[in-house]
Amino acid sequence: MAGVYNELNQNVGGASSISSSISLIKTIIGAGLLSMPLAYSTEGIIFGTIIIIIAALTSGYGLFLQCYVSKYIPVGHATFFNLCSITYPHLSVIFDIAIAIQCFGCAVSYLVLIRDIMPGIITSLPYIKPEYYSTFWLIVSLFFTIPLSFLSNLDSLKYTSILALIAIFYMSILVVVHYFIQDIPREGIIILMPTSLTNVFSTFSIIVFAFTGHQNMFSIINEAKDKSLINLSKLINIAILSSSLSFIIVGLTGYLTFGSNVNGNIILSYPNGLSTTIGKLCIVFMITFSFPLMLHPARISINNIYYWIKTNLRNKEEEEEEEEVNESTTLLNTENDETTIIKSNHFVPFSDESFKIITISLLFIGYVLALSVKSFALVLAIVGATGSTAISFILPGLFGYKLIGSESADPTILEKIFKNLSLVLTIWGVLVMFLCLYSSTILP
Repeated sequence: MAGVYNELNQNVGGASSISSSISLIKTIIGAGLLSMPLAYSTEGIIFGTIIIIIAALTSGYGLFLQCYVSKYIPVGHATFFNLCSITYPHLSVIFDIAIAIQCFGCAVSYLVLIRDIMPGIITSLPYIKPEYYSTFWLIVSLFFTIPLSFLSNLDSLKYTSILALIAIFYMSILVVVHYFIQDIPREGIIILMPTSLTNVFSTFSIIVFAFTGHQNMFSIINEAKDKSLINLSKLINIAILSSSLSFIIVGLTGYLTFGSNVNGNIILSYPNGLSTTIGKLCIVFMITFSFPLMLHPARISINNIYYWIKTNLRNKEEEEEEEEVNESTTLLNTENDETTIIKSNHFVPFSDESFKIITISLLFIGYVLALSVKSFALVLAIVGATGSTAISFILPGLFGYKLIGSESADPTILEKIFKNLSLVLTIWGVLVMFLCLYSSTILP
């Protein structure tokens, strides 16, 4: 197994470890950071911190499993679709649909935030009527999102990700400084533990989904110069630790400042002023540069769906031929009763023409939705409960449970531990999905 794995790690060129770390951290730390104080207001200081730690550990293990199982796919072709094709082939398109809707829905929500926030920052525009301010700012955002959306890999977005992280750092400092200088009246109630189970359910998803960076993890793996499991594990540890500290620090200081009076976006809780205005601009800055990070996995999933439709809607004879040519993984007995995994040569082609057509279509539909919808919070919550849990917990867990140790008749103790933990992660994902669906559809 070691020889096969080392062979996969040989790669010339690719993204550096620093670039990969930046991409992963920026994918994880997004708008969820600004909602952490609200989560603390219902979960309480102690329980809220415990949930953050649990979410960090489970999400981190999901990322680790993605790195581990990527060795079962030819170098540079690790995707959810390809791994589903060799583990649960009949479910591959279903999961890709969930991933596409989840990531695209997040991307559209970023545009809606731009539409709603900018008119409150710049309240007067010459020659433009107030009712068209939202449309104007969405058009302005096109000059940033279009060129970034046509970049084909995450490594190309590292500089915008750095700028977005600087914006996040400013907002974090803003929250911490206001807490220590105590310029905000402390009127809200502070709790250590949640007062009701209903309150826990209402903000549980904020914390759990805050660590979602799994949609871009396979792209990070494919682009990484050093694909060794040790190196990729270091990237995950850095990203999870950085994210956890950010969520806890901002969540606690924001909550201790406003208590139960905090709202869903901590920056909007502060009184108007220069620092707050800059903070609001940082929000717009961050979500503008986060938009292509969400479009990237959505585009890949849509291409996978298109490929699945194209190859499965042929006549029976052509379909049988296709299955013979693209037959996935088999196990081959070798000397000394050992087994060696034969990796599938099956991968989904992504032509330049398809790349451009899908990107243009997503941009067009995304901006039309951002201009027309009033609120799709419920739809986004339901999609997030299913799509995010599938990406973060269920799929990585299923992949790990199916593949880890499959190349050996006698798996090692460590492989057995990883395999069992993968099953635990899948069960955790199913529980999270039902809890989040319950809080989104049942709770008032």
